[in-house]
Amino acid sequence: PSEIIATPVYYNDRAYIAIGQDPEHGDGVGQLSCIDISKEGDITKEGAVWTYQGVGRTISTVSIADGLLYIAEYAGKIHCLNADTGVPYWIYDTQSRIWGSTLVSADRVYVGNEDGDLTILKAGKAMQFINKINFNAPIYSSPIAANGTLYVASQSYLFAIGESSP
Repeated sequence: PSEIIATPVYYNDRAYIAIGQDPEHGDGVGQLSCIDISKEGDITKEGAVWTYQGVGRTISTVSIADGLLYIAEYAGKIHCLNADTGVPYWIYDTQSRIWGSTLVSADRVYVGNEDGDLTILKAGKAMQFINKINFNAPIYSSPIAANGTLYVASQSYLFAIGESSP
């Protein structure tokens, strides 16, 4: 049976919800759904906008910026879709398990993986790899940006990455 693992995201009167079994079961199918929450009645029928079955099992919460939706799946892939239609633009494989969620900040998509790699992609309809930084320990949480600083928690340390003051 499927279960909701990730936190729904609300954007423009829509809820974006990813489902899949607990990743301890290994790789498997998942589904991402977009529901119009302004509808009434049986919201699963009346409010269904689109579903995307190209995503595998996930425990990640989606990120949405500039009408583009980004979601990571447990098998290590990052998907970029049109948030209005669910049409996929690209998929990038990080080659390792992803336990956290994507972060979109300053036109970049960030996500860590179990190999300790922080993958950085350009946000946009065309997939563009920017960099991969290894933190020498698994990254199980989601990166966070605040006040010009990117925070990345590995299994061993918390890193704060930002511009240094003169």
